[in-house]
Amino acid sequence: MGCSQEEKWEKNKEINKEEKKIILALWDSVTAGYNLDISQSYPSLLQNILQENKYQYEVINAWVSGDTSKNLLDRIGLYSDVNVEIYFLTIGGNDGLRRQNTKNMKKNIQATIDAILEQNNQAKIVIWGMKLPINYGLKYSKEFQKVYEELATENKLEFFPHFLKDVQQKPNLNLSDGIHPNMEWYKIIAQNIYEFLEVNNIISK
Repeated sequence: MGCSQEEKWEKNKEINKEEKKIILALWDSVTAGYNLDISQSYPSLLQNILQENKYQYEVINAWVSGDTSKNLLDRIGLYSDVNVEIYFLTIGGNDGLRRQNTKNMKKNIQATIDAILEQNNQAKIVIWGMKLPINYGLKYSKEFQKVYEELATENKLEFFPHFLKDVQQKPNLNLSDGIHPNMEWYKIIAQNIYEFLEVNNIISK
């Protein structure tokens, strides 16, 4: 995409000077808008929906392609000097696709939550649950999904059980690689997220 994560974040820090409320979307290439314009990614579309409905938020797309839970933990300190109001934790998809140990995944995400709250104990954190394709096996898939449920319960966080609700394993919503989403996918996800945030009073005007 032309610049490093550190360079992207330096640019985004200017937003904070305007005292806008910040939503930080942490994930991987799916958040990035892979092979699409950044304006077509779900964070950009979500910001548009929020503004159309008179919510003044800036949704920062803090993606790193191929990110795992360990990678996110290693870089979470990059965001310590910006007053983020809401964090989206949608990390773990690459852990699951690589069949990494779910106990380690949980440990990494818990440490990330702890680091966020140490930076800002007033921050709202939303855990977006993930589900693996059925070919990953029932036992591993259940263990993987359970990580998100346990993290949300143990930390008393807002929880959306299935981030890919309405879009997972639907070829017409993917790019030609069969993995990454097209713009129609992003539109559905952005609307689902907005409705969840509003119904649960996570956002405010």
